[in-house]
Amino acid sequence: MDDAELRQYLSRHKEELFCELKEEINNNDITDIEWDGSNLWITDLKRGSFLSDKKLKQSYVDNLSIRLANIMMTSFNRSSPVLEANTEDLRISIWHESRCGSKSISIRKIPRTIRFCHESLIESGYAPETIINLLENCITAHLNCVYGGQPHAGKTELLKYMSTFIPANEKVGVYEDNQEIHYRTINPGKKCVEFRIDSRFGYSQIIKAGLRHNVDWVLLSESRGQEVLDLLNSLSTGAYCMTTMHLDSVKNVPDRMYNMLGESNVTDRFINSIYQYIDVGVLVECDKHEHRSIREVGFFTRTSGKNCCTIVYENGEFTAKELPEEISLRFRKFGIENPFGRYEWSDI
Repeated sequence: MDDAELRQYLSRHKEELFCELKEEINNNDITDIEWDGSNLWITDLKRGSFLSDKKLKQSYVDNLSIRLANIMMTSFNRSSPVLEANTEDLRISIWHESRCGSKSISIRKIPRTIRFCHESLIESGYAPETIINLLENCITAHLNCVYGGQPHAGKTELLKYMSTFIPANEKVGVYEDNQEIHYRTINPGKKCVEFRIDSRFGYSQIIKAGLRHNVDWVLLSESRGQEVLDLLNSLSTGAYCMTTMHLDSVKNVPDRMYNMLGESNVTDRFINSIYQYIDVGVLVECDKHEHRSIREVGFFTRTSGKNCCTIVYENGEFTAKELPEEISLRFRKFGIENPFGRYEWSDI
């Protein structure tokens, strides 16, 4: 079976495979299920992370590991201690007991729906409405956006919501190794092609191929390696993008991309390209109670040979009175005179 067939098989047998976790799997508020060999930890959008009263039987954990290894047609033993499997809405990782004392299971749920809407973001305290308006208008103005934060901060969820502002007739290319964005599902009827990354066809190859497929938007589920060079090259041809990456500050986007290239020959020209082609950086965070919020918003510009990152919002406060002129011009090009106001397509 190929990767798609394996995922379909896993999806069909999900209820049987996760019989002892059926309640948690079917609860839409639960995002993560983790078994450490002794305790079951649950992460819930409403309750945060908590210790469950449920105990998994050792026989069930062993049987689940064996069955998943057989389905994935891979070894799972002392020599191959990590087992990974994915369905359309689950990302599963199991560590062998030889590495951590007892089998450890981590299940991340990947919803095929959008958890956010304009009103819920404001009501939850995710950010002031003016910031929500600004980020929505960034997509309407075709600005290239990076959503950063630590693992589990909700970067992909924000990208998914913002993707709804891409015009239906603009072709979106989605690039991911594990399906998380579900663009076609959450944007029915919109122009889209979803590319699957695997060991035979990597990110760099598929980003280049996407350009020949007349892609207007590149949605890269996570930037984490040398594919960032191909991403920037695609933006230099006129494509637009949204991507996520691990970050602790918007100002660190250029350094983070620089480090992703590893030992590659990196020149000042590469750094300059980041400021020229990446327009917006957004930092999201999640506290111990699972409350998500925007911590920073900044804009990248390169003018008269100078690179600049302008932070306009940080830790709940506005830190710049005006947007960079180059960014304001981009908004005005699309009829957005007030980037902090709310627009419908009929208004523009």
